[in-house]
Amino acid sequence: MAVTLAQLEAYRERLMDAKFSGALMVQDSSGEMIRYRSHSELAAALASLDAEIRNLTGGHRPSTVQFQTSKGL
Repeated sequence: MAVTLAQLEAYRERLMDAKFSGALMVQDSSGEMIRYRSHSELAAALASLDAEIRNLTGGHRPSTVQFQTSKGL
């Protein structure tokens, strides 16, 4: 079964909530509790999710921003 972008983003939100609250347990969409051994393991799971989300959304975030300005007519 393929995981949708919405499911990945929802799980990422739960991981971020756990990270910022200091918790190491997260409940996934099927109700299963996942316990991480350390905050670095949780951060690695977040990095993996971010990479998968980037793959599903078509690649990389832009690394530069280009402005185009004019003084008008």
